[in-house]
Parts: sequence; structure tokens; C-alpha cells
Amino acid sequence: MNNYLRRLIFVEEFFEIARKILAEQLNIDPADITMETTFEEIEADSIDIVEMIMALEDMYDVEFPEDDLEDYPVVGDLIKALFEYLEKAKK
Repeated sequence: MNNYLRRLIFVEEFFEIARKILAEQLNIDPADITMETTFEEIEADSIDIVEMIMALEDMYDVEFPEDDLEDYPVVGDLIKALFEYLEKAKK
């Protein structure tokens, strides 16, 4: 399996975990959250996003930067940014 395909699979798995966490916090169906969903569409505020990030930090034993959350209005964009940070942190 090439690196691109492996990375794509890991991003998808990471998204699934984040989606479950976010859906549970917002009490919505996980199917309502896609990589293209905006946080506004699911009525997630900055506190919801920070709580999701904190749960991911606990799961992956890493600390994500939280200073530029407003730069990611789309769920998938934030997930990709967090995943890239996770990859760098684990090297």
C-alpha cells in the first residue's frame, strides 16, 4: 500500500472518531456530519469544537494548537489540520 493511500485511510479513521465525539456532544446523528459540513450547519460553537479537540488529545496523547480554530469553518478542514499536526507530533 503506498503512502498516499495509507494516509487517506488514516485521515478517514481519524474523521470517524472525531465525528462520533462531535455527534455525541451535539446529540445529533453522526451521519449528519461529513467532511464538507460546516460547524455552523450543525450548530457547533467554539466550546463544542474545543471539547472535541480535547477528547482527541486525550485519545492520541498529543496537544493540538487551539489558537486558530476560526480558520476552519468546515469540519473536514479542521480534521485534516489536526491530523497533519498529529502526524508531525508523533514523528
